[in-house]
Amino acid sequence: MRSESYEFFKNLMATTSPSGFEAPGQKVWCDYARQFADEVTTDAYGNAVAVVNPDGDPKVVFDGHADELGMMVKYIDDKGFLYVQKIGGVDPALVRGKRVDVHTNQGPVRGVTGATAIHLQSRDDKDKKVPKWPELFIDIGAADGDDARRRVQVGNTVTFTDGFEMLSEHVGVARAFDNRVGTWCAIEALRLAAEHRDELQCAVYACSSVMEEVGGAGAAMNAANLKPDAAVVVDVTHATDSPGVDMKEHGEVKMGHGPTLSVGRENHPALNALIASVADKADIPIQYEAFGIAGGTNALSYYSKEGGIPCSVLGLPNRYMHTTVEMIDLRDMQRIADLLAAVARRIEKGQRFAVPV
Repeated sequence: MRSESYEFFKNLMATTSPSGFEAPGQKVWCDYARQFADEVTTDAYGNAVAVVNPDGDPKVVFDGHADELGMMVKYIDDKGFLYVQKIGGVDPALVRGKRVDVHTNQGPVRGVTGATAIHLQSRDDKDKKVPKWPELFIDIGAADGDDARRRVQVGNTVTFTDGFEMLSEHVGVARAFDNRVGTWCAIEALRLAAEHRDELQCAVYACSSVMEEVGGAGAAMNAANLKPDAAVVVDVTHATDSPGVDMKEHGEVKMGHGPTLSVGRENHPALNALIASVADKADIPIQYEAFGIAGGTNALSYYSKEGGIPCSVLGLPNRYMHTTVEMIDLRDMQRIADLLAAVARRIEKGQRFAVPV
């Protein structure tokens, strides 16, 4: 990976971006995009869009979502403890005993999610495996409720402090690879495509969309604003090559073996065929997986809009999704960027994607 691209990735991962509060991360993304994009814009809710060759035809979108999971302060009791609600699909079983940052206008306030010592738990408490959200609390070391309310307020967002680090030459861990890795792939593909502007026939849009984890509204806004002729959505997908995952139920996806190309439902067969052909010619390994039935991506926000926008989903294999120790192979991430850039160069002037009948 290019050193400048890696530094951008680290900066992106270090910047908090919970759903609905993505602006700090979007600024990092836009600052990077302005170095090579023909135009960079944002909309009312903070979706960020960069384009190369805007007069080209067709309009092709590469989309990743900028938001990460988090929590929000819901109640502060008179003892100074904070009670929270989740932002997105946070697993309550993984919340206790973590360091967190409460994000205020004056800067982050460090706290911990309370975890009562096992010695002090009743037998009933020990038998409970998953706490309920009203049982989870954050301790910021406040003297009392008034002290806590001077430092934080209801509506402040909360993120875990676990940062990005490499475990080996290629494998990294972090909270919330889901899905800033997708926004990295989209804009890195745009940068690579921009190196061959003279060859591009299509207009290439990279989108860093907001609020996927809470319903996918950002991508729906991009569909309405851009009216693309095709969209390739990049998101993480479940790597199923770790203990405890039943491949008969969830399919076989291996970390480090290339991105996945989803098949069925929103995934358009003609666009999929183009991507597969480009990957084969460029010697980029891809894995195949059936469309997700336990979740979705921003493709669900694109494909039914504007009378039908042909979509494909490229998945980056990710172990331990929606935890603070998500794990990816950065070679898979680079492969997606390379593949998208090659797809952009392959698309012909005026090309459209339709199912032959």
